[in-house]
Amino acid sequence: MHKLKIADRDLYNIYLNYNQSNSIYITNATFFTNTLVFNGDWARGNTILILLYPILSLAVDRISGKTLDAETRILFLADPQIEGDAKISKQGIRGEIDLFANDLYFRHIYTSFVSPYSLFRPPPTHVIILGDLFSSQWIGDQEFERRVQRYKWIFGDPNNEYTHKLINLTGNHDIGYNRDMTRYRVNRWEREFGSTNFVEKIPLKKEINNNNTKEEDEDGVDNESGTHHLIVVNAQNIDGPARDEDLRSETWNFLDSVVAEREKDYHAPFILLSHIPLHKQSGLCVDWPMITYDSFNFINEQNHLTPNASKFILTRLKPRFIFAGHDHEGCDVTHVVRVINKETNDYWIESYRTENFEINKNKILSGDDGREFIVREVTVRSAMGGYGGNAGLFEIRRRHEKIDAIIDDKDDEKEFEYHYSSCPFVMNHIPWIVLVIDIIMIIGWILCGLFVIVSLLFKNKAYKHWKIQRLSTTSQIPIENGKKLL
Repeated sequence: MHKLKIADRDLYNIYLNYNQSNSIYITNATFFTNTLVFNGDWARGNTILILLYPILSLAVDRISGKTLDAETRILFLADPQIEGDAKISKQGIRGEIDLFANDLYFRHIYTSFVSPYSLFRPPPTHVIILGDLFSSQWIGDQEFERRVQRYKWIFGDPNNEYTHKLINLTGNHDIGYNRDMTRYRVNRWEREFGSTNFVEKIPLKKEINNNNTKEEDEDGVDNESGTHHLIVVNAQNIDGPARDEDLRSETWNFLDSVVAEREKDYHAPFILLSHIPLHKQSGLCVDWPMITYDSFNFINEQNHLTPNASKFILTRLKPRFIFAGHDHEGCDVTHVVRVINKETNDYWIESYRTENFEINKNKILSGDDGREFIVREVTVRSAMGGYGGNAGLFEIRRRHEKIDAIIDDKDDEKEFEYHYSSCPFVMNHIPWIVLVIDIIMIIGWILCGLFVIVSLLFKNKAYKHWKIQRLSTTSQIPIENGKKLL
């Protein structure tokens, strides 16, 4: 009788022990599930950020009404500096993986704005790369061609789906400063990416112009008023002396021709595109006004254009906006130009950070528009991963109010609205961390589901086994005085 009780209790204890152990498994599964839920929320949030970052980065400006429902939207990317064989020779397979990841990083930034499948609407009308497409001007032809093919994969349109115009500027890492710039390097670059000096015109459609008598083409584009001129210049040989003075003369002949056209009509909106920013005093930007020369007095390195070249651009070309690269940290400056004596070319120029200028402009400006004007210069922060994959969006539109009187006064500055927004992405390692966590989460959810299913099936099978053993054991219990002995 004693043995039978022990046997019966042993079977029951086995079942209890299984239940306890299974409870531990279920508890662990619950903890694992909660962990997956917590990390899954983090991963989902960051995945959404990565996929929708152009919309989210402009959300504040949209809510505050700063962004424009503009007909012209220009996307700026600066200094991608695509690397190549030098990294592979130093790092081997790690370098190859890094280059591939970097190409994907740039391609994601680009397609997030321009792809027809992107939620960013309306898409840019122009995309402008502000120089330093590659990381070195000293690469050979074979390496140059390899980087060109990678560049075209990043910024290409294999299915002819994009509607924007792509404009490439040359930078010091593409053809060198004037010490390293040669006809061969310039020709090699121009063969793939177009001229280093040219003018691109952007005609704008009239939104409201009921009584205007000027002729328009069939698309409603005004052929005279409102055409913005993008002045693309090879800034690396503006300053001299240069090793190849013929190349430098080409740049200055181009600038002189633009100035001659400018002097016919100072009301037309000009936008200068230059890889190297204009001169400005130290402290306004991260890069200070620095120029170094080699033993032959050729420019070895420069952060800004010289004061004389900058003055020529501001006072003769008189652009409304300047967009530059080169300073990877980025900068936003407003130049105030006052005419002291136009005949003697005497001007007073002072520069301010744009945010400070906007706060104090009533104190800074005299109000004499005839002898005073402003030029805003935006140095776009680098698109490289170490600088957060930044892009810049510049929007132009005509004002919604009646513009006939404005056109009659030939005051184009009042006719248009402009807005610039910085659109940062994330540091280049963040997308890969999120991707790895996403994969872990997916695998984790699958394993967790399988674990719970197997646990429940095993629990049910063990319970049935114990029930059968329990019934078979109780059927063999002896009976004493008509009662079962337990």
